Amino acid sequence: MLANNPFIAITSSGKEKVVDRVKERVELQLYINDALKDGKLIIIKGNPGAGKSTILNTLLRDLQKTKNIEIIKEEFTPSIYNKLRSISFNPAHKFIIIMDDFNNIELFDKTSQIKLIELMDELAKKACVILVENRDEGVENDFKRLGKRFDKYELGGLQRSDLKQLIMDRLNSVRTVPRDNLDPFTEEEYDKIFKKSGGNPRIALLICSALFDQKESNII
Repeated sequence: MLANNPFIAITSSGKEKVVDRVKERVELQLYINDALKDGKLIIIKGNPGAGKSTILNTLLRDLQKTKNIEIIKEEFTPSIYNKLRSISFNPAHKFIIIMDDFNNIELFDKTSQIKLIELMDELAKKACVILVENRDEGVENDFKRLGKRFDKYELGGLQRSDLKQLIMDRLNSVRTVPRDNLDPFTEEEYDKIFKKSGGNPRIALLICSALFDQKESNII
């Protein structure tokens, strides 16, 4: 019996490894490498909990080892405009500017939204600008309408094997001895978890948390 529910935290700790997703990491790394050459804006899309921040944080940890790259990462808030305008660029360095939760731009009036988009476009002439958002329509329609240049990368759910590995890693985090199995879950239960979550890590962990508690209650 496992005393602690390892699925209570449904978001990544930042230290949690990205479960493979080699294809996605390579693709996103290529987008960033291209943007670092001459400056470009990248919009990263995906449903809440799809793993956008987890993959991005993993890539950033590697990029931070490069001495001539400076990384500015901010949560998108109403006060961010003035902060972004005051960025001082060192010509000897490459810059990556990340705006998380950029979908919050919808909280602004249309005039302010256009003003922010114009600023992001200006910054993208000097840096790799990454906007992370989770809206279906997204801000790209406004960028297109204003004739702004950008790349879009959309992140889907985990593959079946990757989601299974994520669940096993969580279980092993509270096991005395790590094991390569899903116990206390069955393969049939895992099939249902994968189907219901569509591979979305956050939804899968929520389902696992409830199922885990249910199993522990039955044991007691």
